[in-house]
Amino acid sequence: MQSKLHLGLFALCCLPAFAQLDSSTLRAKLGQPLNQETFHMPAGFDLIVDYGTGTTLVCKLKVPAMMPRVEGKNSNGTDLKQRMVDFLADLVPASMRGKGGQTILFQSGLVSMRTTEYENVTVSEIQNNAEPENGTITIKFKNAGCQTP
Repeated sequence: MQSKLHLGLFALCCLPAFAQLDSSTLRAKLGQPLNQETFHMPAGFDLIVDYGTGTTLVCKLKVPAMMPRVEGKNSNGTDLKQRMVDFLADLVPASMRGKGGQTILFQSGLVSMRTTEYENVTVSEIQNNAEPENGTITIKFKNAGCQTP
């Protein structure tokens, strides 16, 4: 009887260890993960960076569409949006983007997407007018190492 109790207690203690996912299990089921880093910026947002396979070249940058509001500072949405545009213009200047091309705007209800093609990058902004603070801007680089199958 006591050995069954010990076996039951052992099973209860070990059960969480068997119920956990680990990296090798996920890789076996899903394949290789993205080579990705997240930088927490002093302004209070995260810059998510995807790199190419087997390289340190940046393939994609993703940020919120607007800078976070600073407590005690009165800023409107247009001001916060312009601050993010300025941040991205500093990070990926016009000389790096290349010659500008076509801009496409798609809207469905409250959700819109604006995509601008440049010579070296594609800039996309997704915005939900019901929740403007939850929009995102993505810059995808057109490097050979960034092509997805």
